[in-house]
Amino acid sequence: MFDSAMPTVLVLTSLWVIFSDLFYRRIHNILILILLVLWLILAALSLMLSDENRLLLLADFGYSSLGALGVLLIGFCLFLVGQMGAGDVKLMSTLCLWVGFDQQLSFLVVTALAGGVLALFLPLVSLIELAGARVILQLSERFPGLRISAPIALSHEGVKGLPYGLAISGGAVFILLSPLFR
Repeated sequence: MFDSAMPTVLVLTSLWVIFSDLFYRRIHNILILILLVLWLILAALSLMLSDENRLLLLADFGYSSLGALGVLLIGFCLFLVGQMGAGDVKLMSTLCLWVGFDQQLSFLVVTALAGGVLALFLPLVSLIELAGARVILQLSERFPGLRISAPIALSHEGVKGLPYGLAISGGAVFILLSPLFR
């Protein structure tokens, strides 16, 4: 649907998610808002510029929105019982819009598989977090004007949980850019 803009948007937002979730266990609301607004803009543009049946496009957008809402509601329940982070829920729901209704189930399955692989490699992920946190700390000491906060890997509490935003972003990128799902 948005073939020309998707790769750029996905790569940039995925890099942002990877960095922030890996080192700070946080997915910023501004990222979710950017993804949502860009999806709305691109959806409106595709409706205006489409030679196809606009009614079919509207139906696709509606079904995509319903699927995303379903993911948001189930994710919220998982958040309430402490099984998923709020940022992960919002990111997954928003990316459901991007993949479209016909690929939402594939996206959820690929994301779950990527999360399983991530969990298997958690010791390696922890080493990467610690090494990256040290580099970030050195950068913040060398360039105090950047005001970089210390990553959680260096805090007293340490790192908790799985940076599931990596799996979510990876699932969306795979679904949207892989020739298997086009």
